[in-house]
Amino acid sequence: MESKYELSDNEQKVVKFLADKNEVFSIEELASGCNIPISTANAVVELLKSKGLVREEVNYKIQYKLTEEGKKVLEKGFPEEALLDALREKQEIDMKELEKNIDRKILPIALAAGKKRGLIDIKNGKVKLIPEKVEELKKDKEILLKIERSESVEGFKERIEILIKRGLIEKKILKERKIKPEAKKIKEVLEKGESVVSKITSSIIVSGKWREVKFKEYNVEAEPPKVYPGIQHFYSKFIEKIKMILLELGFKEVYGSIIEQEFWNFDVLFQAQDHPSREIHDTFWIDKEVKEIFARKELIEKTREVHEYGGKTGSIGWRYKWDQEVAKRLILRTQTTVVSGRTLSLRPEAPFRFFTIGKVFRPDVIDARHLPEFYQFDAIISEKDMSFSKFLGMLKLFFKKMGFEELIFKPAYFPFTEPSVEGYVKIGNLGYVEVFGAGMFRPEVLEIFDIKHPVGAWGMGLDRLAMALLNLSDIRMLYDRNLENLRNSYSNALKYLNY
Repeated sequence: MESKYELSDNEQKVVKFLADKNEVFSIEELASGCNIPISTANAVVELLKSKGLVREEVNYKIQYKLTEEGKKVLEKGFPEEALLDALREKQEIDMKELEKNIDRKILPIALAAGKKRGLIDIKNGKVKLIPEKVEELKKDKEILLKIERSESVEGFKERIEILIKRGLIEKKILKERKIKPEAKKIKEVLEKGESVVSKITSSIIVSGKWREVKFKEYNVEAEPPKVYPGIQHFYSKFIEKIKMILLELGFKEVYGSIIEQEFWNFDVLFQAQDHPSREIHDTFWIDKEVKEIFARKELIEKTREVHEYGGKTGSIGWRYKWDQEVAKRLILRTQTTVVSGRTLSLRPEAPFRFFTIGKVFRPDVIDARHLPEFYQFDAIISEKDMSFSKFLGMLKLFFKKMGFEELIFKPAYFPFTEPSVEGYVKIGNLGYVEVFGAGMFRPEVLEIFDIKHPVGAWGMGLDRLAMALLNLSDIRMLYDRNLENLRNSYSNALKYLNY
């Protein structure tokens, strides 16, 4: 055990500083007086406490500060104060008259705040002032002013709690550490104590001084501190791995905007204008009108023909009058296939391979399985001798490179592909998990884009696949910021990624 008479250089500095003093010091004062960093002063104080050379007094102090909103209120007044000038003389006023006297933007906020405070009563279209609540309003203003001036606010506890809830004041509990030297013990240590070296430096070794000094004892059995190196988040690493595999297979990455017209998100993909996916519960619309469809006239015309009667494909289309007004509407994209559609509109020559990864948006209620925005992947491939079986072979190769040896297909239906399949991969104890949809673009889609060769397309929601790999039951955990949770939950997944 380390002797109280053995002192490191920093301990000696502090002890000598305290030797002829009887007053109490804060950590900041101690650090300044000894010319050492505050962090060092804290560490030294702990050592001196263990040797009985100093005592520590800890006090807790409550501090109130104005928030940014509180500062605005102090400068411009409470929203409900706007009602006072209009009501001070009449005590009661018609709502229509009130609308003339108070800015329309401020009035709803002022009424809501006044009603909540109990400052006003609203009945039969008339607003009545409750005079006894005016003093309360003045008191709240006084509290904000006192806090700004760093004055005492004792006796206002109840009102302060209400102002904290309104977001006008923030409460902080400050910890104050005070150090009191043990004069007799310090004097004894200075008389009998000896200096010890706590760090071996190159100068001590080169000069040979290590033969003369005494080194501080240390425990060779003590565990070193845990060090967690900074690593890339699993989810971004997972997406990066998918991109690298696709690039190895000859795919080129393409990009698109998150704001699209329905024309690109649905119509060019032969998705009917009365399809359920265009309903309000499945699509976010942008509140902005546009005057035209941003596409070539011939592409718009072909889309109309294919929707109304199938164009030259032999299909009968959807048998309705296609509406350009619907196609013009702006939305947040609901699928990354819109990027594949835009890529095909450039009429690339076969062979080609493209992919895209990005966020898509659907108005889902947030729960363990759903988020209103999530990552989706989409890819297209075409060759002059492209076939459905050749396309399925490409999918098997892709997922094998992803580490999934077992892959099965089941027949499925999607609006813009035929034939179509759902893909299932085997993941640990979960068994076979559905992870993607795939198929050959329908003749109607190829007709719209004037593509002469077959095109295979597949896509998947990356959040669900990542959840399965991590064995997570809550999708929100993919975006967890708790470092401990990330370290514990992602260790197995990082092994899968060879990280």
